[in-house]
Amino acid sequence: MIIISQSYLSLKKEIGEKFARKVLLENLKLNKGNIKKTSFEMKCSRNTIYLAIRKEKEGNLSDKAHLPKSPHPKTTPQKIQELIEKRRKETGFGKRRLKRYIFSKDNLLIPESTIGKILKVRNLTRKKRRVRREYHKVKYQWNKILPFEQLEMDTKEIADKKTLPKKIYEHVLYSSFIPKWQWTVIDPVTRIRFLAWSYSKNWSCGQVFGKMVIWWLRMFGFHYQKITLFTDGGAEFSATQPHSFKRSCLNFWKPLGVERKIIRKRHPEDNPYVERSHQTDDYEFYLPYLLKVKSEIQFIKLAQWWQKVYNLLRPHMGLNDLTPYQKLKSLGYTTPPEFCLFPTLILDQLTTLPEILNHPKSVQEHLDYDRDWRKICQKGSFRKSQIKQRKH
Repeated sequence: MIIISQSYLSLKKEIGEKFARKVLLENLKLNKGNIKKTSFEMKCSRNTIYLAIRKEKEGNLSDKAHLPKSPHPKTTPQKIQELIEKRRKETGFGKRRLKRYIFSKDNLLIPESTIGKILKVRNLTRKKRRVRREYHKVKYQWNKILPFEQLEMDTKEIADKKTLPKKIYEHVLYSSFIPKWQWTVIDPVTRIRFLAWSYSKNWSCGQVFGKMVIWWLRMFGFHYQKITLFTDGGAEFSATQPHSFKRSCLNFWKPLGVERKIIRKRHPEDNPYVERSHQTDDYEFYLPYLLKVKSEIQFIKLAQWWQKVYNLLRPHMGLNDLTPYQKLKSLGYTTPPEFCLFPTLILDQLTTLPEILNHPKSVQEHLDYDRDWRKICQKGSFRKSQIKQRKH
């Protein structure tokens, strides 16, 4: 007989617990039942040998399932889990709509997180599909492209810890009058930029900024049949999920005459001109002037001045030391300089619809939403509470 000199643990990991226990019991027979010697040879405890002997008598050398003998006291009852599965299959709703549907149908208020976990355990969740991205570098055909025919759009976080010194970073972070996000559209041909700012980064602000820029271009005579707009796959451009992206292209961008394209993931070099302009913003605008800002109006005035400097006064090495407006004039366009003075506004103040202002944008607001929903359920039916609100 071949004697295996490997340890019990290594045999269990490499081959399995059944074979390891068989070898253990065989060595025990060779050692004439000497448990101490066998445990020393197999490098295991005596309790492991006793367990193998007990399992041999039971006729099953495999391990038992490592599951709790009794369910957790806070586990959702099996009937409720089956009810959630049933409602999911008949409606196809997600966890948020299922919560409301079950409450109206079965008079049960189940937390949204509980429904989500049950759907995940029972393999009823949908696989998230991402928007298909451009898998090639953006290359402009300079001999064919016209000014403002292809644009790059991006957002920039002003409180950039890697760029701003600690004093300026804290001034931006803790002040309530300095917007947190910069919105930029740049034309690669002339480098003319249009800027706006916001306190939040969401699709509501993206819609306002996109419409403002396109209407501004149309107002000054750039009536192209199609404008191509390159962005990343951020939620602020409605570009995270394929269905929402298609809807935004069909219902929002197409009526404006805009074709949307998304650059590769984690490849900011595919939007080179807008990214390079953000570096200029840091070193020539935010670093010298942010500490001087004491109010929101003062910030807007400085922002308007900076846009004017960038478009009309500041020469660019990439344009043979011409300003962006001079580059536009050199191409034969008679556009007035007022074209470069795009209104630098706070986008949040333009999204005035109640459904936009009250839309949950953070975890805390989701918690507040659930808390209000519980209060409504405690008062009575949802319909009665709505009638009371309308009367007030």
